[in-house]
Amino acid sequence: MTRSFLGAVLLSALVALTGCGSSDDGGATPGAGGAAGAAGGGNQAGAGGGSSADLHRCPTSEYKTLVVVGDSISDVGGSGGPDDQEPFYRTLLVHNDDALYPEWKGVDLATCWGFDSTTNVVKVSVGGAIATQGMSGGASVLVDQAKSLPDSLPGPVLVVGTIGGNDVVSGLTDYLIGTPEAQERDRQDFLAGWVAAMDELTRADRFGPGVEVDVLITNIYDPSGGTGDFTYEPESRKCPGALSLWPSTQSTNPALMPWNEGLTEKAAGYASVHLLDLHGAFLAHRVNTPAADNWFHDDCIHPNAAGHNGLRELFWAGLLALH
Repeated sequence: MTRSFLGAVLLSALVALTGCGSSDDGGATPGAGGAAGAAGGGNQAGAGGGSSADLHRCPTSEYKTLVVVGDSISDVGGSGGPDDQEPFYRTLLVHNDDALYPEWKGVDLATCWGFDSTTNVVKVSVGGAIATQGMSGGASVLVDQAKSLPDSLPGPVLVVGTIGGNDVVSGLTDYLIGTPEAQERDRQDFLAGWVAAMDELTRADRFGPGVEVDVLITNIYDPSGGTGDFTYEPESRKCPGALSLWPSTQSTNPALMPWNEGLTEKAAGYASVHLLDLHGAFLAHRVNTPAADNWFHDDCIHPNAAGHNGLRELFWAGLLALH
Protein backbone atom coordinates (compact mmCIF):
# COMPACT_ATOMS: atom_id res chain seq x y z
CA MET A 1 0.00 0.00 0.00
CA THR A 2 1.53 3.29 -1.06
CA ARG A 3 1.82 6.27 1.28
CA SER A 4 -0.40 8.34 -1.01
CA PHE A 5 -3.13 5.69 -1.05
CA LEU A 6 -2.94 5.21 2.73
CA GLY A 7 -3.13 8.96 3.14
CA ALA A 8 -6.30 9.10 1.06
CA VAL A 9 -7.85 6.27 3.10
CA LEU A 10 -6.94 7.97 6.35
CA LEU A 11 -8.31 11.31 5.25
CA SER A 12 -11.64 9.78 4.24
CA ALA A 13 -11.82 7.93 7.55
CA LEU A 14 -11.01 11.08 9.48
CA VAL A 15 -13.76 12.97 7.67
CA ALA A 16 -16.23 10.26 8.67
CA LEU A 17 -14.98 10.22 12.25
CA THR A 18 -14.96 13.96 12.80
CA GLY A 19 -18.47 14.23 11.39
CA CYS A 20 -19.96 11.67 13.75
CA GLY A 21 -21.07 13.92 16.56
CA SER A 22 -24.29 15.76 17.11
CA SER A 23 -24.79 19.18 18.59
CA ASP A 24 -27.35 21.89 18.55
CA ASP A 25 -24.43 24.16 17.62
CA GLY A 26 -22.42 22.08 15.16
CA GLY A 27 -20.96 18.71 14.17
CA ALA A 28 -18.76 16.70 16.47
CA THR A 29 -16.25 14.18 17.61
CA PRO A 30 -13.87 14.34 20.50
CA GLY A 31 -11.81 11.33 20.74
CA ALA A 32 -8.60 9.47 20.95
CA GLY A 33 -6.44 10.72 23.72
CA GLY A 34 -3.09 10.70 25.38
CA ALA A 35 -1.27 9.11 28.23
CA ALA A 36 0.24 10.52 31.40
CA GLY A 37 -1.98 13.09 33.09
CA ALA A 38 -1.45 15.44 36.00
CA ALA A 39 -2.93 18.50 37.61
CA GLY A 40 -1.95 22.07 36.90
CA GLY A 41 -2.21 25.01 39.24
CA GLY A 42 -1.12 22.92 42.22
CA ASN A 43 -4.17 20.65 42.46
CA GLN A 44 -4.42 16.97 41.54
CA ALA A 45 -7.97 15.70 41.29
CA GLY A 46 -8.95 12.07 41.67
CA ALA A 47 -8.90 9.71 38.73
CA GLY A 48 -12.58 8.89 38.83
CA GLY A 49 -14.01 5.41 39.03
CA GLY A 50 -16.56 4.14 41.53
CA SER A 51 -18.26 6.77 43.65
CA SER A 52 -16.35 7.48 46.87
CA ALA A 53 -18.17 8.45 50.03
CA ASP A 54 -15.73 11.27 50.74
CA LEU A 55 -16.83 12.98 47.50
CA HIS A 56 -20.48 13.11 48.52
CA ARG A 57 -20.37 16.51 50.16
CA CYS A 58 -20.73 20.13 49.17
CA PRO A 59 -17.61 22.16 48.32
CA THR A 60 -16.41 24.77 50.78
CA SER A 61 -15.77 27.22 47.95
CA GLU A 62 -18.87 28.72 46.36
CA TYR A 63 -19.11 29.98 42.79
CA LYS A 64 -21.91 32.04 41.28
CA THR A 65 -21.53 31.04 37.61
CA LEU A 66 -20.64 27.78 35.87
CA VAL A 67 -19.15 28.12 32.37
CA VAL A 68 -18.91 25.04 30.14
CA VAL A 69 -16.38 25.03 27.28
CA GLY A 70 -14.91 22.46 24.93
CA ASP A 71 -15.96 19.67 22.60
CA SER A 72 -18.85 17.22 22.35
CA ILE A 73 -17.96 15.46 25.60
CA SER A 74 -19.02 18.74 27.18
CA ASP A 75 -21.80 19.29 24.64
CA VAL A 76 -24.38 16.67 23.61
CA GLY A 77 -22.26 13.59 22.96
CA GLY A 78 -21.73 11.64 19.80
CA SER A 79 -23.47 10.19 16.79
CA GLY A 80 -26.90 8.65 16.81
CA GLY A 81 -28.30 10.89 19.51
CA PRO A 82 -27.73 10.75 23.25
CA ASP A 83 -29.20 7.20 23.74
CA ASP A 84 -26.85 5.58 26.28
CA GLN A 85 -24.78 8.73 26.79
CA GLU A 86 -27.15 10.73 28.99
CA PRO A 87 -27.20 12.15 31.57
CA PHE A 88 -24.11 14.16 30.63
CA TYR A 89 -21.54 15.08 33.25
CA ARG A 90 -22.27 18.79 32.89
CA THR A 91 -25.95 18.25 33.71
CA LEU A 92 -25.15 15.92 36.63
CA LEU A 93 -22.92 18.58 38.15
CA VAL A 94 -25.90 20.93 38.32
CA HIS A 95 -28.74 18.47 38.92
CA ASN A 96 -28.05 14.88 39.99
CA ASP A 97 -30.30 12.16 38.63
CA ASP A 98 -31.46 10.76 41.96
CA ALA A 99 -33.11 7.73 40.37
CA LEU A 100 -29.93 6.63 38.60
CA TYR A 101 -27.43 7.77 41.22
CA PRO A 102 -29.11 7.83 44.66
CA GLU A 103 -25.72 7.95 46.38
CA TRP A 104 -25.28 11.45 44.89
CA LYS A 105 -28.65 12.75 46.09
CA GLY A 106 -28.24 16.28 47.43
CA VAL A 107 -24.69 16.53 46.08
CA ASP A 108 -24.97 18.89 43.14
CA LEU A 109 -24.73 22.61 42.46
CA ALA A 110 -28.48 23.10 42.64
CA THR A 111 -28.55 21.76 46.19
CA CYS A 112 -25.20 23.09 47.40
CA TRP A 113 -25.33 26.56 45.87
CA GLY A 114 -28.91 27.01 44.71
CA PHE A 115 -27.88 26.88 41.05
CA ASP A 116 -30.42 27.11 38.25
CA SER A 117 -29.40 25.64 34.90
CA THR A 118 -30.77 28.62 32.98
CA THR A 119 -29.50 31.51 35.08
CA ASN A 120 -26.26 30.21 36.63
CA VAL A 121 -24.85 28.21 33.71
CA VAL A 122 -23.26 29.58 30.51
CA LYS A 123 -22.55 26.87 27.93
CA VAL A 124 -20.41 27.54 24.85
CA SER A 125 -19.11 24.00 24.28
CA VAL A 126 -19.66 22.68 20.75
CA GLY A 127 -19.27 19.23 19.24
CA GLY A 128 -16.16 18.92 17.08
CA ALA A 129 -14.31 21.71 18.90
CA ILE A 130 -10.53 21.92 18.76
CA ALA A 131 -7.83 23.94 20.47
CA THR A 132 -5.61 24.25 17.39
CA GLN A 133 -6.08 27.59 15.67
CA GLY A 134 -6.10 28.05 11.89
CA MET A 135 -7.33 24.59 10.91
CA SER A 136 -9.81 24.35 8.06
CA GLY A 137 -13.26 22.84 8.33
CA GLY A 138 -15.07 25.45 10.38
CA ALA A 139 -14.68 23.68 13.72
CA SER A 140 -15.29 25.64 16.89
CA VAL A 141 -11.96 26.76 18.37
CA LEU A 142 -11.47 26.86 22.14
CA VAL A 143 -10.03 30.38 22.26
CA ASP A 144 -13.00 31.65 20.22
CA GLN A 145 -15.37 30.04 22.71
CA ALA A 146 -13.53 31.84 25.51
CA LYS A 147 -13.72 35.17 23.68
CA SER A 148 -17.45 34.72 23.04
CA LEU A 149 -18.28 34.67 26.75
CA PRO A 150 -19.94 37.72 28.32
CA ASP A 151 -17.69 40.49 29.60
CA SER A 152 -19.51 40.43 32.92
CA LEU A 153 -20.64 37.41 34.94
CA PRO A 154 -21.53 36.99 38.61
CA GLY A 155 -18.43 35.75 40.37
CA PRO A 156 -16.56 33.82 41.34
CA VAL A 157 -16.71 31.94 38.02
CA LEU A 158 -15.99 28.23 37.61
CA VAL A 159 -15.06 27.04 34.12
CA VAL A 160 -15.23 23.33 33.26
CA GLY A 161 -14.41 21.64 29.98
CA THR A 162 -12.87 18.92 27.84
CA ILE A 163 -10.69 19.43 24.76
CA GLY A 164 -8.00 17.76 22.68
CA GLY A 165 -9.51 14.59 21.28
CA ASN A 166 -10.38 16.15 17.92
CA ASP A 167 -6.90 17.68 17.67
CA VAL A 168 -5.31 14.28 18.26
CA VAL A 169 -7.53 12.59 15.68
CA SER A 170 -6.70 15.32 13.17
CA GLY A 171 -3.00 14.59 13.71
CA LEU A 172 -3.38 10.84 13.22
CA THR A 173 -2.46 10.95 9.54
CA ASP A 174 0.81 12.71 10.33
CA TYR A 175 1.64 10.12 12.97
CA LEU A 176 0.98 7.10 10.76
CA ILE A 177 2.48 8.36 7.49
CA GLY A 178 4.02 11.76 8.27
CA THR A 179 7.39 12.95 9.49
CA PRO A 180 8.49 13.51 13.10
CA GLU A 181 8.59 17.22 12.31
CA ALA A 182 4.94 17.19 11.21
CA GLN A 183 3.94 15.24 14.32
CA GLU A 184 5.65 17.76 16.60
CA ARG A 185 4.12 20.66 14.71
CA ASP A 186 0.64 19.23 15.31
CA ARG A 187 1.36 18.96 19.03
CA GLN A 188 2.84 22.42 19.35
CA ASP A 189 -0.01 24.01 17.40
CA PHE A 190 -2.49 22.34 19.74
CA LEU A 191 -0.63 23.51 22.83
CA ALA A 192 -0.37 27.05 21.49
CA GLY A 193 -4.13 27.15 20.96
CA TRP A 194 -4.75 25.70 24.41
CA VAL A 195 -2.52 28.35 26.00
CA ALA A 196 -4.29 31.12 24.09
CA ALA A 197 -7.63 29.90 25.47
CA MET A 198 -6.35 29.67 29.05
CA ASP A 199 -4.83 33.15 28.74
CA GLU A 200 -8.23 34.50 27.68
CA LEU A 201 -10.17 32.72 30.42
CA THR A 202 -7.81 33.76 33.21
CA ARG A 203 -6.83 37.28 32.21
CA ALA A 204 -7.42 39.94 34.86
CA ASP A 205 -11.02 41.15 35.12
CA ARG A 206 -12.12 38.92 32.22
CA PHE A 207 -15.60 38.57 33.73
CA GLY A 208 -15.73 41.95 35.44
CA PRO A 209 -13.65 43.99 37.88
CA GLY A 210 -12.33 41.77 40.64
CA VAL A 211 -14.20 38.65 39.50
CA GLU A 212 -12.14 35.56 40.27
CA VAL A 213 -12.09 32.51 38.01
CA ASP A 214 -10.98 28.90 38.34
CA VAL A 215 -10.69 26.51 35.40
CA LEU A 216 -11.11 22.74 35.70
CA ILE A 217 -10.15 21.20 32.36
CA THR A 218 -9.20 17.65 31.47
CA ASN A 219 -6.29 16.09 29.73
CA ILE A 220 -7.01 13.66 26.87
CA TYR A 221 -8.14 10.08 27.25
CA ASP A 222 -7.13 7.14 25.10
CA PRO A 223 -10.08 4.86 24.20
CA SER A 224 -7.66 1.92 23.93
CA GLY A 225 -6.05 2.66 27.29
CA GLY A 226 -2.63 2.74 25.64
CA THR A 227 -2.91 -0.81 24.25
CA GLY A 228 -3.63 0.17 20.65
CA ASP A 229 -6.46 -2.37 20.65
CA PHE A 230 -9.48 -0.48 19.31
CA THR A 231 -11.93 -3.36 19.63
CA TYR A 232 -15.32 -2.45 21.06
CA GLU A 233 -15.58 -5.45 23.36
CA PRO A 234 -19.30 -5.21 24.25
CA GLU A 235 -20.13 -5.86 20.58
CA SER A 236 -16.97 -7.83 19.65
CA ARG A 237 -16.11 -5.61 16.68
CA LYS A 238 -13.51 -3.13 15.56
CA CYS A 239 -14.06 0.52 16.38
CA PRO A 240 -15.27 2.59 13.41
CA GLY A 241 -13.50 5.25 11.37
CA ALA A 242 -9.85 6.16 11.68
CA LEU A 243 -9.42 4.23 14.92
CA SER A 244 -9.83 0.96 13.01
CA LEU A 245 -6.68 1.77 11.04
CA TRP A 246 -4.41 1.76 14.07
CA PRO A 247 -2.20 -1.40 14.19
CA SER A 248 -3.79 -3.45 16.97
CA THR A 249 -0.48 -4.64 18.42
CA GLN A 250 1.10 -1.16 18.53
CA SER A 251 0.81 0.81 21.75
CA THR A 252 -0.63 4.29 21.39
CA ASN A 253 1.45 5.67 24.26
CA PRO A 254 4.50 6.81 22.24
CA ALA A 255 2.24 8.80 19.92
CA LEU A 256 -0.06 10.26 22.55
CA MET A 257 1.93 10.71 25.75
CA PRO A 258 3.62 13.91 24.50
CA TRP A 259 0.24 15.64 24.11
CA ASN A 260 -0.70 15.14 27.76
CA GLU A 261 2.84 15.81 28.94
CA GLY A 262 2.62 19.14 27.12
CA LEU A 263 -0.69 19.92 28.81
CA THR A 264 0.79 19.15 32.21
CA GLU A 265 3.69 21.49 31.54
CA LYS A 266 1.49 24.31 30.25
CA ALA A 267 -1.12 24.02 33.01
CA ALA A 268 1.58 24.32 35.66
CA GLY A 269 2.10 27.92 34.55
CA TYR A 270 -1.37 28.98 35.73
CA ALA A 271 -2.40 29.39 39.35
CA SER A 272 -6.08 29.06 38.50
CA VAL A 273 -6.02 26.34 35.82
CA HIS A 274 -6.35 22.83 37.19
CA LEU A 275 -5.74 19.89 34.85
CA LEU A 276 -7.85 16.83 35.63
CA ASP A 277 -6.62 13.34 34.82
CA LEU A 278 -9.29 12.14 32.41
CA HIS A 279 -6.81 9.72 30.89
CA GLY A 280 -6.24 8.02 34.22
CA ALA A 281 -9.94 7.92 35.04
CA PHE A 282 -10.75 5.94 31.88
CA LEU A 283 -7.79 3.52 31.84
CA ALA A 284 -9.71 0.67 33.47
CA HIS A 285 -12.82 1.44 31.42
CA ARG A 286 -11.40 1.44 27.88
CA VAL A 287 -13.21 0.28 24.75
CA ASN A 288 -11.69 -3.21 24.91
CA THR A 289 -13.18 -4.03 28.33
CA PRO A 290 -16.44 -5.93 28.94
CA ALA A 291 -19.71 -4.00 29.03
CA ALA A 292 -19.89 -3.95 32.83
CA ASP A 293 -16.62 -1.98 33.03
CA ASN A 294 -16.78 -0.11 29.71
CA TRP A 295 -17.26 3.66 29.85
CA PHE A 296 -17.48 4.22 26.09
CA HIS A 297 -20.39 4.72 23.71
CA ASP A 298 -20.41 2.33 20.76
CA ASP A 299 -18.64 4.88 18.54
CA CYS A 300 -15.51 4.28 20.68
CA ILE A 301 -15.07 8.04 20.99
CA HIS A 302 -17.57 9.45 23.45
CA PRO A 303 -18.37 8.40 27.02
CA ASN A 304 -21.52 6.42 27.70
CA ALA A 305 -23.73 7.21 30.70
CA ALA A 306 -21.38 5.39 33.09
CA GLY A 307 -18.49 7.36 31.62
CA HIS A 308 -20.30 10.64 32.20
CA ASN A 309 -20.91 9.61 35.80
CA GLY A 310 -17.18 8.99 36.08
CA LEU A 311 -16.56 12.40 34.55
CA ARG A 312 -18.92 13.99 37.07
CA GLU A 313 -16.94 12.35 39.86
CA LEU A 314 -13.66 13.60 38.36
CA PHE A 315 -14.89 17.19 38.13
CA TRP A 316 -16.49 17.07 41.59
CA ALA A 317 -13.21 15.86 43.09
CA GLY A 318 -11.46 18.74 41.33
CA LEU A 319 -14.03 21.16 42.70
CA LEU A 320 -13.60 19.88 46.25
CA ALA A 321 -9.84 20.31 45.92
CA LEU A 322 -10.11 24.02 45.08
CA HIS A 323 -8.99 26.44 47.79
